[in-house]
Amino acid sequence: MNLPAPKPGSLSFSRQRLFDCLSILLFMSAMLLHTTTQADVSDGDITLDGEISIPDYLHGLQYLHGSRALSGDAVLHGDVAPLLNGVPDPDGVLNTADVLVLLRMILYGFNFSYPSNQFNIGDSIGEGESSEGSIGEPFHEHVWSTGYDGEDTVDAFNERYESVFTAGYYENNVTRDPIFNHAQSGAVMADFAAQAQGVVTDVATLPEGRAGMVTMLLGNNDVCAPTNADMTDPGLFETQFRAGLDVLAGDEATRLAQIHVSGIPAIYWLWTAKRTNFICSVFIWPLVPCQNLLDNPNDDCANRASRDDPDNDYPGDGSDCLRRKIFHRLIRDNYNSVLQSVTDEYRGSGILPNIRYTDIYDIRFTSTHVNNSDCFHPSVEGHALLAKKSWCRTHWSINDAQCTN
Repeated sequence: MNLPAPKPGSLSFSRQRLFDCLSILLFMSAMLLHTTTQADVSDGDITLDGEISIPDYLHGLQYLHGSRALSGDAVLHGDVAPLLNGVPDPDGVLNTADVLVLLRMILYGFNFSYPSNQFNIGDSIGEGESSEGSIGEPFHEHVWSTGYDGEDTVDAFNERYESVFTAGYYENNVTRDPIFNHAQSGAVMADFAAQAQGVVTDVATLPEGRAGMVTMLLGNNDVCAPTNADMTDPGLFETQFRAGLDVLAGDEATRLAQIHVSGIPAIYWLWTAKRTNFICSVFIWPLVPCQNLLDNPNDDCANRASRDDPDNDYPGDGSDCLRRKIFHRLIRDNYNSVLQSVTDEYRGSGILPNIRYTDIYDIRFTSTHVNNSDCFHPSVEGHALLAKKSWCRTHWSINDAQCTN
């Protein structure tokens, strides 16, 4: 569909072009995005009525023509352009570019508002496994995304939304957690479609009947294997990833949700964090199913500089050091690249207009971020780190003082 658009820099439309735009908007009215919004967010809600709809577009046009004055809050909400990696990168003004982005939002369901609820898809990290130190025990209250323990150090996405969007957010808690958290310990990408179907099913139990956000962190168990050759085949990994996305795209209750796809973290740093811990290296790690990283855990890298630089080989690196470095690069190049490219494809094509990839591969875990029971899963502090770093890479964090540190 070719939409009429003003010339770059122009503030005027011909009457025929304006009529064409309005006709298209009215024809597509069934697809309009109705969402709850919050102040201080670049979400397109120029009318400040809690919905993104035709009046927002018209008010923006009238503002450009000089026939309507807007409050500072209205301009802030309307400042949705330019887009950077598919999300607003506000430039402080409301101009033609913002109105055109707003038109696309209305027609195709792009959404930058705070979500009204949040679901979680994942593996043992998504269950907060062993975060308090008990081997194999889940602690959903500490999870980086849907966690709900207000007394811990984890500022989970769920708690942030509850804080900044109190009136419109249906928060997770101990009672609702079975609805919102679908993560399962041991899950691999092959389980994505089933977990996504669980989200589709449980959305129907909510008052709104629609998913606001779905966070997804899967793939750790696909890359952790007896050897690097035993990792899930990247082509199969991609097929399984697409299958899960197709489930979310195939239901109107989830298709327009904001889908937060996390890259696989740099698991290599878990080894560096605990490699000198005698209990971990001798008694615990032989039982952890990630031997392509943890087998023969002593450091045989050429020197400290080599150990701290898994992206490059150094003269004198031993076979175990090289194996771990290969493991590190395979995750980056063969798995996270799949997650990012497929995510970009689904967003760019409009199949899932609000899906976004978040790269967390530069997060470096230290000893305090890894629990002392299985010496592998993130501790409460580890979930706090994942939560902060992930949040600070969302468009909602643009004015968050925590994210400037």
